[in-house]
Amino acid sequence: MPKFRYKAKEGPDKVIDGVIDAVNSDAAVSIIAQKGLVPLDVFADESASMDAPVQKKNFAFSLFKRVKLNDVVEFTRQLSDLVEAAVPILRSLEIIAQQTQNPDMKVKVQEMHKTVRDGNSFSEALTHHTDIFSVFFINLVRTGEVSGKLKDVLKRLADYMESEQQTNARIKQALAYPMVIVCVGILTMFVLLTFVIPRLTVMFEDLGQELPLITKALIAVSGFFASFWWLIIIVGAVIALYFRQFLSTSQGRLRFDIWRLKMPALGSFIRYAEVGRLSRTMGTLIENGIVVNDALNSVWGTVDNAILKSELMVASTEVRDGASLNYALRDSIFFPDMALSMIAVGEETGRLDQSFHKIADTYERRTDQAAKTMVSLLGPLVLVVIMVFVTLVVLAMILPIFQMDLSI
Repeated sequence: MPKFRYKAKEGPDKVIDGVIDAVNSDAAVSIIAQKGLVPLDVFADESASMDAPVQKKNFAFSLFKRVKLNDVVEFTRQLSDLVEAAVPILRSLEIIAQQTQNPDMKVKVQEMHKTVRDGNSFSEALTHHTDIFSVFFINLVRTGEVSGKLKDVLKRLADYMESEQQTNARIKQALAYPMVIVCVGILTMFVLLTFVIPRLTVMFEDLGQELPLITKALIAVSGFFASFWWLIIIVGAVIALYFRQFLSTSQGRLRFDIWRLKMPALGSFIRYAEVGRLSRTMGTLIENGIVVNDALNSVWGTVDNAILKSELMVASTEVRDGASLNYALRDSIFFPDMALSMIAVGEETGRLDQSFHKIADTYERRTDQAAKTMVSLLGPLVLVVIMVFVTLVVLAMILPIFQMDLSI
């Protein structure tokens, strides 16, 4: 049965504390009154509910139950709603911990609850979980605590994160169709070369005639695939691991991002997506009272592109030395003249947050348009490649038969 702590008056001056078992808080109040006491405060025993030993997680399922963006978005929205309803942070964390389904997220909320209960601020509790809460998130919460507007900050954070989630969903949805087509195309070629063509080329062995060059090449390639398909898979896995290690280095990531930006259609898509996300984040930070230089420092954690990140580092240094933001971004390959002009107007009018939100709206629309263009180009391109490959296979199989008919 749940435990409840209470404070109650015993007599005109004496105030006592205690713990009782009750079904709910109303029942606890009734029990206290039956004892002849006047209840002043009744609340759930947080030490009993929050400090209970957490069951060890099964490692077999740990990879599938890590904290994801959806969990953080849901946590932020729940916390915003509770704080807006005048529920204290400590009690809000307790309620969220009880309702959270993800075991890993539940543990983190319980740890945050314990940190706040020990007398620390909520932003201090967030700093212990930087693996799921960005510097951007923590700085906004700290600003809200200092200014006394935590309720407003949490609401804006929840709105921002839901918008970010929708943007990520649009990007993944846009890339899903091209990636499926590419994977199906590669798998089709692999199956044909490894299992289908070797069985069809057996009939050419008894012809006793010179085969066309294209047929010889096809037989050689398919023979290699049929004999060493396992080696091809191993080499592919090694290349994938090496590529992942290459991307983990700063120089490798920079080269990869430069290559991506130079690709037709994909380069424009990446520019629009990064500028839209960056502008939305900057607008949210400045809207909540964070100065431009601190906003630039906070926004690095939300940027994936190494080139844009380096540009922001340079811009932050120039802004710190007294330059305007539009001047600091003048050499950026991501911000065109139109965006710089809007930033300049925002700085002159003191409405830089609104300028960034307008830039975000513009580039989010461009991201959707670029995604549609990329899908419309990549889909037919992959189909053309597959059709060319199939045509070559058909020619390689038919030409020897034609030669045999001519010789007869």
